[in-house]
Amino acid sequence: MTCLYCVSEAIVKNGTKTLKTGQVRQGYKCNGCGRRFNEVSGTPMARLRTSAEEIGRAMTSRSEGLGIRATARVFGKSPSSITLWEERLSAHLENWSPSAPAGGSVTLEGDEVYTRVSENLSPQ
Repeated sequence: MTCLYCVSEAIVKNGTKTLKTGQVRQGYKCNGCGRRFNEVSGTPMARLRTSAEEIGRAMTSRSEGLGIRATARVFGKSPSSITLWEERLSAHLENWSPSAPAGGSVTLEGDEVYTRVSENLSPQ
């Protein structure tokens, strides 16, 4: 393991932290720069209080066609939390999604698209 900040290998364990969800996070300290971090620092899961398993289930629900508000209701979270998770994970999509084969193309499909064309006007 190397430091996220100075890329030093002089890393030592620095206690653990138990989250409200029961997860235990191992802390680390860099002897090179003195900064502290944990095992999820620098990942899309950094600073999130929800478990990776629950976020994964919510994102699976979204990919199966459940809307943002419906997903929020099912998982007991706010719609803005669901949107935040999607934004964070989509920023790292290239790490999980294979690239198109040489000479090929990629087709993206979407189930739900909400577009506001104009304001509702009363009939004249």
